[in-house]
Amino acid sequence: MSGSRMYTLMQPVTVWEATSTKRILTDVEGAARFLLECWPEQYTNTTLHRLARQRALEALDRHIPVAAFRTAFIAAAEEADVMADPPSQGLRLG
Repeated sequence: MSGSRMYTLMQPVTVWEATSTKRILTDVEGAARFLLECWPEQYTNTTLHRLARQRALEALDRHIPVAAFRTAFIAAAEEADVMADPPSQGLRLG
């Protein structure tokens, strides 16, 4: 089954994974993992972080557009000061 996993693609978002390490998130699954596993501890229970987690689940279940999750993720990332670059608006996937 390896190689058959589907990812829910989104426009890339670049975040700080560590002090000098950038990470480019290109799918909802990876961004959701980042929210759960790499988020600065002092920001893991804020309203924006909880909303981003909820939007991730909704996007994965196809209840909302991926762009709605991405917007929530960016808001939470800006609050937590983990955005590495301004979000790219014009980038196209595929």
